[in-house]
Amino acid sequence: MIVTHLTQLAPAALVLLPLLASAVSVTLRDVPRRILGCVVGVLVLALTVPVLVAVSGGTVVAMPLGGFAAPLGISVRVDGMSAAFLALTALVGAAVSVYAAAMPSSTGVALVSDGTRPAAWRASHPGFWPLWLGCWSGLNAVFVSGDLFNTYVGLELVGLTAVALVALGGPGSWAAALRYLFVAVIGSLLLLIGVAMVVSLTGTLDIPQSADALRALRKTDPASAEPALGLAIVLMTVGMALKVALVPMHRWLIPAHAGAPGAVSPLMSALVVKAALFVVLRIWLDLLGRPTPPLVGLGWMLGVLGAAALLVGSVLALRQSRLKPLIAYSTVAQVGYWFLLFPVLVAPDTENLIDQPAIAPETAEVVAGAVAATVILALGHGLAKASLFLAAGFLKDAYGTDEIARLRGVGRHHPALVLSMGLSAIGLVGLPLSLSFAGKWQLATTAVAAGHYWILAVLVVATLLSGAYMLKILAPLLIEAQDGLPGDAAPSPAPGDHPALARAIPLALAILVIATGFAGAWLNDLLAVGDLR
Repeated sequence: MIVTHLTQLAPAALVLLPLLASAVSVTLRDVPRRILGCVVGVLVLALTVPVLVAVSGGTVVAMPLGGFAAPLGISVRVDGMSAAFLALTALVGAAVSVYAAAMPSSTGVALVSDGTRPAAWRASHPGFWPLWLGCWSGLNAVFVSGDLFNTYVGLELVGLTAVALVALGGPGSWAAALRYLFVAVIGSLLLLIGVAMVVSLTGTLDIPQSADALRALRKTDPASAEPALGLAIVLMTVGMALKVALVPMHRWLIPAHAGAPGAVSPLMSALVVKAALFVVLRIWLDLLGRPTPPLVGLGWMLGVLGAAALLVGSVLALRQSRLKPLIAYSTVAQVGYWFLLFPVLVAPDTENLIDQPAIAPETAEVVAGAVAATVILALGHGLAKASLFLAAGFLKDAYGTDEIARLRGVGRHHPALVLSMGLSAIGLVGLPLSLSFAGKWQLATTAVAAGHYWILAVLVVATLLSGAYMLKILAPLLIEAQDGLPGDAAPSPAPGDHPALARAIPLALAILVIATGFAGAWLNDLLAVGDLR
């Protein structure tokens, strides 16, 4: 009984603990602030475990806050998809927290003056920990929220703190941060308008209750419900596609991810974009249910844009000469995998929602498989991209450049980093044994089962292109360095940095990229828990 009660409290604690720590960290000095960040990482991991165990056992963890049930009260709800993203956030968040504590120079630059000399930019920014812990709270709030408005509030917290985190990179990052701010505000505004339209139709913010009300309304009064709901879905989807940087709305992402400090880039790529993905999946899977014909066209458009993202992002990545922009363009490409789901989701026999109370069992199985494949690909991307950006950030901070040609031969001095990049490359390319391979294989089989053979062709071409740009990263790091290049010498660590510990963090995440490849079947069972469709 006590364990069950604590498990029910854990989702709320996952939101409140980082938020409280964010406020406390403002009052602390540098070393206590770093210790607090690591402690929060350990506690969040500890709180995530019982929730994950409960959900994997088939239980949806839900609790009305304050004892007031919806629609009056606010509820937290953790189903299989929520638990999977909470686990990813806990793992990557804890790893990045330890890395940032070990490498304070990776947290940004601050203008410092001792009162006797002019102010100068110095590595290590005191604002990193309050902002990152606040962002962590927002991420968890998005994943555990049971209602639409608190999902919006959590996403807004994520967006604003992420913008500030990018700006910690110094004057060179301010333009990118400002552009990202515009994107975040526009995306959130579109989401809020869509939420308001849904509430006007259903009279409630609670997601399960809204879904039930929409089903009933679409059957009894489709003439008035369908146009308003369709417009709401379009607005919310476009807003989230903007936040997730789906082609052609991707141009803000490159300078933001590439120009962010070394400890911020992995958070942006591995976690922040996943919040918007999670929301768009919630909208289409839980709120909308089965699409009507007007939204079938939107689903196909998203699939085509996903294919374009895979090809355009990969080609642009191949043209880059710097490490972090190349990895940022690979994020643009990898986003495309997630949107290949939508043509499968808008299956032909789901077009007439009013006359068909349920889709065929074989279609439901294909759709469930495609959804699980998409989430598995997102999880694999999160682990691999966090490791890759941490390693790239370490090299850039250590050598003062991320020009690939000038980093030639650094593998001799940093074999653990290059090994972690190699293992991460296996995950991003989707080679066997990796978690991404499990997701890509499942997406391919479900696409073929649904008759979408073009998706299989896109997957093959995208895999070859991703292998090419990852080889462009790894090959120069492994060959012998030339005299006079930065990679020819081992750098000296910045004061306060602990590079030995920092190098172990991306390697640990890269090992997880491979180790989690054996968890594909378990993840499929997990993601089936609490499905509202």
